[in-house]
Amino acid sequence: YVADPAHMTDVAASDLLSEAYLAARAREIDPKRAQDFGVGGPKLGGTVYLSAADASGMMVSFIQSNYRGFGSGVAIPGTGIHLQNRGYGFSLDPASQNHVAGGKRPFHTIIPGFVMGKDGPLMSFGVMGGPMQAQGHMQIILRTQLWGQDPQMAADAPRWRVMSGLAVACEDTMDAAVVAGLKALGHQLSFETPDNSFGFGGAQ
Repeated sequence: YVADPAHMTDVAASDLLSEAYLAARAREIDPKRAQDFGVGGPKLGGTVYLSAADASGMMVSFIQSNYRGFGSGVAIPGTGIHLQNRGYGFSLDPASQNHVAGGKRPFHTIIPGFVMGKDGPLMSFGVMGGPMQAQGHMQIILRTQLWGQDPQMAADAPRWRVMSGLAVACEDTMDAAVVAGLKALGHQLSFETPDNSFGFGGAQ
């Protein structure tokens, strides 16, 4: 159910956030073993991200993605800028939650991030890497806001990526104790080098 909340038909976004539903889903989690909850996998894409801030605290969190190949294949005359084709996330099936229609937002992974405090924004940040983006955001947030790491340390830290089923990909610099713990839970691990930026998401 990843779609524009205003156009969801067989379930409302509020239903997915209800305490009863969340409690029921939480009861399905067994902290002693890895599980396959049967969720789908988003399609792959391509993205660039830029974060900037000045001494006065003004921040920009900017993300752009052509998505498939050269995007829509349409270039703005005289600029060399190709327009994206994130509308690919829509469906032509009228029964789909993401059926294409005017005024609807398609499913996509364009996620420019801000960390907000009570007095305003604290940090602009973002992660590239298709379906890794949301997972990467969570890892950056945990490291900076809960564990006190600075943004560079958080971005450099080894990351993991939940794949399909019980499969979890890890950077090969992951702490051995973490690796052993994941294996003990039943996760099926694979390892990739940190320079595989798409696999684990580039970050700023």
